[in-house]
Amino acid sequence: MTDLPKTSRAAVLNAPRQQVEIREIEILSPGPGAMVAKVEAATVCGTDVHIWQGDVQPEWPVGMGHEMVGRVAALGEGVVRDSADQPLSIGDRIIWAYPWCGKCYFCTIARQPSLCPNAKMNGWRSAEKHPFLCGGFADYCYILPQCRPVKVPDEVESTIASSATCALRTVVHGFERLHAYGGIGVQPSVVVLGSGPVGLYALAMAIVSGAGLTINIGAPEQRIKLARKWGATHTINLDDVKDSRERIEMVKKWTGGRGADLVIEAAGPAAAFQDGIEMVRRGGRMLVIGQTGGKPIEFSPRRINSGMLDIIGVISAHVEHFYKAMQFLKNNRDRFSFGDMISNSYPLTGVTAALESMAALREIKPAIIPALG
Repeated sequence: MTDLPKTSRAAVLNAPRQQVEIREIEILSPGPGAMVAKVEAATVCGTDVHIWQGDVQPEWPVGMGHEMVGRVAALGEGVVRDSADQPLSIGDRIIWAYPWCGKCYFCTIARQPSLCPNAKMNGWRSAEKHPFLCGGFADYCYILPQCRPVKVPDEVESTIASSATCALRTVVHGFERLHAYGGIGVQPSVVVLGSGPVGLYALAMAIVSGAGLTINIGAPEQRIKLARKWGATHTINLDDVKDSRERIEMVKKWTGGRGADLVIEAAGPAAAFQDGIEMVRRGGRMLVIGQTGGKPIEFSPRRINSGMLDIIGVISAHVEHFYKAMQFLKNNRDRFSFGDMISNSYPLTGVTAALESMAALREIKPAIIPALG
């Protein structure tokens, strides 16, 4: 174990819509099975924006940040290997999964740990609750024993790896759930609703998985341009085509009048689900990843049984999806310009500015680099 500083700066939000406070928080020595990492890069997720805006409720005051990459600074007793059975040493770059309890019905019987009701979520925990330093917007992060680390491949840059620790690993989980419904299939038509990080990663994975035609729908133009660069067959900018019926008809025109074989909702607003269920063909599938709000919508459930639709939901991910996300980045780094998703870098003192910019859609994925100040 190396000598750790006594304290670490950490970004703490005391209440919604406030300026993020930079606190000095004690760094605890890692207990058995735990670790401490020095944060090399963290990235701002749409969920961070929802927390800041008060749309979802963490434990207040919350230590912010749940997408991060760190270098091992201290290893607790018994920590010698990562989740892929690779040796762990001081200085290794790692990501880490959420700490599911491993004991409840969902963790053990259902084998669906992302539904664990006892999870102690990184970036959602109170900064005043032991072990105090679990958010990624900080100089150092305490990694609980249940977090299950994964080493970052040398070929993957830290900011890109960080961007995958929520968006991409959830997409990986979603595509895994698609396998129960026949996988993505051979040369299907795929609509991706949303051009943020989740939507862009879903687009990339659909292309790699063999989609014959891909349609990306989102905004603003900066994101749409990246979707085209990554290989989207068609794109629709919501700023240009505001009427949902027109968008639905465009999708049907491009898919032989039937609608898409697969629609991936990665946008967030409830209206995206409403649009998506009209864009999927009879007998098709809809993968719902992005829904974050609780706003109800109206649609006819008969559309599901009369059209023989499969509606597949997914939330979060567990450690195998974190590992596979890193492998996806490594194996496809020459095919997709993943670095183009990182739209700006901010120092730790700039977290509020990054949240504001992300909320205004001026960013695709801003990075927080503690070393910048």
